[in-house]
Amino acid sequence: MATSTPTPQELRTLAIAAAQLGGEALTHASAPRTAIAKEIPGDVVTEADRAVELRIREHLSAVRPDDRIVGEELPDSGTGSTGLEWFIDPIDGTSNFVHGLTLHCTSVAVFDSTREIWLAGAIHVSASAITYAAALGAGAQKLFADGTAVELTATPAPGVPRLLGVGLSYDPEARIRQLDDIRERMRDYDDLRSLGTAAYALCLVAEGVFASFVETDLFVYDWAAGALIAEEAGAEVGRPEGLGRGAIIAHGRPPRTMSDGGLA
Repeated sequence: MATSTPTPQELRTLAIAAAQLGGEALTHASAPRTAIAKEIPGDVVTEADRAVELRIREHLSAVRPDDRIVGEELPDSGTGSTGLEWFIDPIDGTSNFVHGLTLHCTSVAVFDSTREIWLAGAIHVSASAITYAAALGAGAQKLFADGTAVELTATPAPGVPRLLGVGLSYDPEARIRQLDDIRERMRDYDDLRSLGTAAYALCLVAEGVFASFVETDLFVYDWAAGALIAEEAGAEVGRPEGLGRGAIIAHGRPPRTMSDGGLA
């Protein structure tokens, strides 16, 4: 069992494996018959959320037993003696999942608490078997099930509509403030999308599908991997201070012109 500090690229490999194992567990999970509300109505958890997180935790604990593991649904584990902390969102987009919508993903990211920097992250979209991943200083990639990969540049294709991705809080008062903010922001965009999963939305900024993404009421599990993936792809990303709850704003690069020579 390795307990020494691996490179960001090695941590990326571990994050990919963990996210894909979680996605595999999700594909075998039973359709939720019920969902349990958390503190705010609309914010729910299912047995599948816990099963996926447990599978990821088991894997990470086996390969990195002295790292701290923090998940959305289960208590923290690990000694944390290495300074590395893993953050897991087993199903980002649980509301979509319980309604039978396939727009959800599994997110895993690792944070160096000593230096206070994000080192690696991966997001697996089980419905399409696509994984987005990044390592600090090594760019961001979109990985396909056949083993091929493309480098992400956070650059929209020339001539496409500028899409603003948004997310909305479950808290009614916060949601009203968000809608007011979105109305003002739409002056700079051609159309609007709300996916119900911040992690995947940040990957779409990295991919150049969304020109920008904003959500003002997210927990660290929601943005940990996605923010790093977007940033390593070249997007400008604003995160909450520390590991707290708050706003994520990600702006991709300007779109290429036709004279730049083709698509992003």
